[in-house]
Amino acid sequence: GNHVLTKVIQVMPSAALTTIIEQVECKGYWEVARHSFGCRVLERLIEHCKEDQMRGLIDRLVGSAEELCRHKFGNFVIQHLLEHGGEQRRAAVVERLLPHMSYLSMHRTASHVVQQALNYGGVEGQLAIVRALLNAQGSNALAVVAASRYGSYVVEELAHLRCTWVVDEVRRHLTEAPLHLHRSAAFKRVATAYGLSLPCESGNTNEDKP
Repeated sequence: GNHVLTKVIQVMPSAALTTIIEQVECKGYWEVARHSFGCRVLERLIEHCKEDQMRGLIDRLVGSAEELCRHKFGNFVIQHLLEHGGEQRRAAVVERLLPHMSYLSMHRTASHVVQQALNYGGVEGQLAIVRALLNAQGSNALAVVAASRYGSYVVEELAHLRCTWVVDEVRRHLTEAPLHLHRSAAFKRVATAYGLSLPCESGNTNEDKP
């Protein structure tokens, strides 16, 4: 069934995959991307097809990137676009995610997409993500993201960019964070990763929920 189909996509020349692409379009990209096996078919197509073959399908996937990255199967399709898509496609995905960056960073599945965007989004994409996270306020502030279970891994990922001003800005946000966030085990882990020592305070060490 679907396992065989994914193998076929891997071994067939890209020119011979048009029929499969048409079947996906007929079924509907939204349904296929959110299906446990359908998402794998899309992943293989993204890997092995040429841009002009997939243009219409990828346009739709990019347009729904924010919604799909929150889905337990759809997120893998968006991660694949970031890893295997062209530069313009990767930039387009990042652009769709930017308005919701802090929320997505704290989301169980979408946080993996944000990490992938930091790895494959290019310098401009990385800087755009960093600015979105640093400029967020209130319940989406960077310190809140750092104190959340999944967002903490995104904030740690920022250190891997090896950009001095980014590390300095993150450290400043963590240092200025409200004391109640220090109780989060996630926040403590992030602070340690950035070489910060937090003031001792008794309290619950449970990680804040996103």
